[in-house]
Amino acid sequence: MTVTHRFWARTIAQTFALVGTMLSATACTYDTPLEPPAEDTPSYDLLFESTQPGAEGIPSLRLMVYRTDNGTISPLFGQEIHGSSPSVSADGQRVVFVGESVGDVDYDYQDLWVVTRGSAPRRLALPSGTEHAPSMAPNGGHIAYALAGESLFSHIHLTDIDGRMTAPLALAMAPGLEYTYTSPSWSPDGSRLIFSAGVPGTLHLYTMRANGTLLQQVTNAASSDIDGAWSPDGRTIAFIRTLSSSRQILMTRDLNTGAERSFEYANRSRHPAWSPDGSRIAFVSNMSDNGDLELYTVNPDGSALTRLTNDNVRQQYPRWIKR
Repeated sequence: MTVTHRFWARTIAQTFALVGTMLSATACTYDTPLEPPAEDTPSYDLLFESTQPGAEGIPSLRLMVYRTDNGTISPLFGQEIHGSSPSVSADGQRVVFVGESVGDVDYDYQDLWVVTRGSAPRRLALPSGTEHAPSMAPNGGHIAYALAGESLFSHIHLTDIDGRMTAPLALAMAPGLEYTYTSPSWSPDGSRLIFSAGVPGTLHLYTMRANGTLLQQVTNAASSDIDGAWSPDGRTIAFIRTLSSSRQILMTRDLNTGAERSFEYANRSRHPAWSPDGSRIAFVSNMSDNGDLELYTVNPDGSALTRLTNDNVRQQYPRWIKR
């Protein structure tokens, strides 16, 4: 074993030991359906990031909720929360997001915040750095996020809900390449993560256990694949394939067979999110006019495309949230 390989082996072993104190990984294969808990049929709305006009022409990012029963839009938990990139716990009671700097409110674009229904937002006590793309575990107890390093390459970290126990996930990819990692997303049972990694400009989708083990490459296209999202049964993913700066298409992929479906909408689509019952995929797109991104939903087979918003406000990061 070379010195370099011994270094990687020691680094990864130390990382696994630290992450192991934070969560216990559950082995799960792709061909094993994940059974949702039995309960009365709940109602779900769509939480999203809304770009609204701000002071002196500076856009303001706010967390808003689209009611799926009547089409009305209102602030998350009834609060004016300035932030972006939300992610929701499975019970809909807790949301993690990236804070925004607005006026005299102590938000900024590089820290993670958590808000619980009925409470004020609070900043996580994380080490210094620029955090982005947070994903909350279904049980609301842990958060995966991307942390930008000094070289601007991002790496995936895990933290508990209070930000007191944080650890990087050390993943040994191809030797000699500087990889960037982004957009982690938890599987419905909380045992795995899907994320994008690769040389900037050519990112592929990977999955791994929540402790960083059992790394598996999912896609290997000539272009970048980003925004991976699990179906509720854990057997299919939705994601975005970037063909150019002006052309990004919605895709799905069966994790068992590798079969892919493309949704050939015009212009750009981003940020897919499966409904908890698996019947719909929410996403944003500017397919109609190449202007602002609007909210859409579609069936996984491509039928029943529905536009939910039609305004001059940009929507991003739709997430299903229990009402």
